[in-house]
Amino acid sequence: MASDEVQRLQERMKQQYSETADIMLRSMRAWNELLNASTDMAFDVVLKNWDYSRSLRGSAEQAIADAIKLQQRMNKEMLQAWEGYSSEIKDIIERSTK
Repeated sequence: MASDEVQRLQERMKQQYSETADIMLRSMRAWNELLNASTDMAFDVVLKNWDYSRSLRGSAEQAIADAIKLQQRMNKEMLQAWEGYSSEIKDIIERSTK
């Protein structure tokens, strides 16, 4: 009978070891999947931030270029208006001195 008890005890230990090993393997797989998902998400966030920064920089550069062109056009128009104004003043002065 002692032999049967030892054999049953050994079988029970083997079963417990097998169940424990199975639980550990499932746990390791879950952690690996979690790590993969976290890594994918981190890389995705980094890439999206990089694309956003690049897009924002492009938009800022375009806005600055547009502002410079607008300033150039305004300066040109103001210079033309000033030339017209000074020409009219000159004509008035010339007429009054004659």
